[in-house]
Amino acid sequence: MLRRNEKLLKTKLWQYMLPGVMLTASLQIGNVVDTMLVGNILGTDAMAAVKIGMTIDNIMELPGYVLAVGGSVAAGMLLGRRERERANCVFSTTFLVSAVCGVLFALLSVFSPLLARLLTGGGPLEADVRAFIRVTLLGGPVIGTVLQFISYVAVDNCPGIASAYVIVSNVLNLTLDYLLLRFTPLGTAGAALSTILGYALAAVVLIPYLRSAKRMLRFTAPKKALPASLKLALSMGLPTLFYMIFDTVRALALNTLIVRAMGEASMAVFTVCDNVVLIVQMLVGGIIDTLSTIGSVIYGEKDYFGVRALVRYVLRYSYAVLAALMLVLAVFTRQTVGLFGISDGALLAMAAPSLRLFLISLPFYLFNSFMIAYYQSTEKEKLSSLVTALRSCVAVLPLAFLLVLLAGPGETEQLRALMAALVLGEAVTVDAVGLLLWRRYRGQGLLLLPDAQDGQVLDISIDPTMDDTARVPKEIAEFGRRCGVDEKKVNLIAVAAEEMAVNIIQYGGRHVRSVDINLRVTPDRLILRTRDNGIPFDPTHYESDADAFEIHGIELVKRISDKVQYLRVLDLNNTTVEIALEPAEAEHG
Repeated sequence: MLRRNEKLLKTKLWQYMLPGVMLTASLQIGNVVDTMLVGNILGTDAMAAVKIGMTIDNIMELPGYVLAVGGSVAAGMLLGRRERERANCVFSTTFLVSAVCGVLFALLSVFSPLLARLLTGGGPLEADVRAFIRVTLLGGPVIGTVLQFISYVAVDNCPGIASAYVIVSNVLNLTLDYLLLRFTPLGTAGAALSTILGYALAAVVLIPYLRSAKRMLRFTAPKKALPASLKLALSMGLPTLFYMIFDTVRALALNTLIVRAMGEASMAVFTVCDNVVLIVQMLVGGIIDTLSTIGSVIYGEKDYFGVRALVRYVLRYSYAVLAALMLVLAVFTRQTVGLFGISDGALLAMAAPSLRLFLISLPFYLFNSFMIAYYQSTEKEKLSSLVTALRSCVAVLPLAFLLVLLAGPGETEQLRALMAALVLGEAVTVDAVGLLLWRRYRGQGLLLLPDAQDGQVLDISIDPTMDDTARVPKEIAEFGRRCGVDEKKVNLIAVAAEEMAVNIIQYGGRHVRSVDINLRVTPDRLILRTRDNGIPFDPTHYESDADAFEIHGIELVKRISDKVQYLRVLDLNNTTVEIALEPAEAEHG
């Protein structure tokens, strides 16, 4: 019997993972190096001020980021289900709403002095925080629209363009960062301005995506579909919404605790630890993000074999990278802290042991990040939101305030207590979710996937050879007999499968590595799906022309089937052929 293999999945994993890693790495390295430049050029106080001001930046990014992540996951699932028109409505609606929100945030820049005072309590960091916030808010329209594209482009067959955009924008950001911080009196405002200009000037990189022939998502007038599209994007983005809300609450609470109860030195050390998290995201975030780009599409296709295989690869690769990173950070802790401008003897002596303690949280942090992304990509938004709430706020804040209070008046002891709370917050989240899965979803495992798909399923792969193709009708005939489906209908779908496979092999090009064939018996029809990585070819638009060039079998498939659909998703040809069953057959099947 032919078995399903992972050849196409591995091809797509590397095709999407490598640009995704580059995208995330470029995005996070910009944040990390940005912080380093501020700390080394303007000083650790300015670095702490930027950290505090980022709270407003997180709030400003909330609508665009939530709609971008939720919308792109929803669009991926809709494309997997061959609902391209609905995917276009989601794409257009989220872009429009994010642009409007960006303009509203820009208008709020007049309240920068008030926001800075509230965040700092009128302390010595107020002026730097105010300057950073004002420019950040003015850049709202740019950031809001950019977040849409870098999420959708990766899902829509062009992951390389998304990565190129982030790389170019961060190169511009860091170049402008150095120039504005070193040679102008702008101070922390220069750090915010360089980010906005980097995003804006790099927009030229998106032109190839807008002109790409492989592009599935197009702008359309949402009209009556706007509320439904917005609701779908928000529901899929619910975990991201909770993450940004709770992360903002967490940042506000911890910043207040540190600045008012512990001191500026502790704030500088905490900023370093937060940037270590950004380094982790930089190296493994792109791997985790394949759950959103690839996972949402194959889950929408009900390809549970592919989902399980993708999860194995994601966890294996991400933990291997994390282990190497933790080893480097544990060995070169003092040098890592020194990169952020902490070279003073007393401050360095406080920072190094605190960072070593903080490193213990990273394995738990990574697993929680995996659960958030996975459950969001598989339509389990409530579970994803629960993990987000626990790790971002609910578990860590009570522990932080309690342990710092119990640590006594010494700043060094309080800082170590805070680090211990961050470790325990991540660990408690893993344990709490594990207990919930055991109690409520007993027997379904971590992934909560069914043992079989809806109906009865044949799931196979063939090599691009005529020998393997000849075995396909036999496999389908045997499968049909086991399911009790009418032999005539089974023979028709077997012919369709063989003809599709033959054409893929003959005309798909030399890069075809494998052909995935999935046949599902539902209550009312036989549904055949074929997937390959050959050259783009839409059989629904093919018309026979014997005088020029004819692809044999396509017209036959159209005649014997009730419905044929095609989409180029994940840069793969995905064709669905359906044959209706009579009521009696459906009951028997």
